[in-house]
Amino acid sequence: MRMALTNKVTWGLVGALLVGTLISGCPATGVGDPCVPEAVPLLGFTARESYVETSSVQCRTRVCLVYRLQGHPERLVGTPSCPTSDPTLSATCVDQQTRDDRVFCSCRCSAAGIDSNLPLCDCNEGFHCVDLLTQGGAGVRGGYCIREQFCEDDEDCLAGQRCQANICS
Repeated sequence: MRMALTNKVTWGLVGALLVGTLISGCPATGVGDPCVPEAVPLLGFTARESYVETSSVQCRTRVCLVYRLQGHPERLVGTPSCPTSDPTLSATCVDQQTRDDRVFCSCRCSAAGIDSNLPLCDCNEGFHCVDLLTQGGAGVRGGYCIREQFCEDDEDCLAGQRCQANICS
């Protein structure tokens, strides 16, 4: 009797897990999740560059992307990390929204004509694939998912929009 009860409980748990898996569907890719790269220059990044960290343990995708951020992602305006007493460092501070928009988990979505056996991803809703890296190893060169409002060229924007100062408008 005890063995039959144990088997019913076991099969009940297995069934509940199976139903839970079917209802929840595929897990999210993690593109757009917040991250901060481990290696940040003392004065932060410049708006002319994009930085890709391909071994980020903060991201399910293992890619933390800094897309054209002017400043230091760990120095937030209005917090102790943004020292107002030092003009050089305070000039590198960014607001929370700018950091959230420009520093996030991404993934490689195109190999830019490079023969690479590494898998590519599909960009989530709200993101599009832009070729960012033309240098480096075959496993990192190519396109990465960035937010739809940002661009490199006019082709990265929706029909009728132009890419001006890396923003589609």
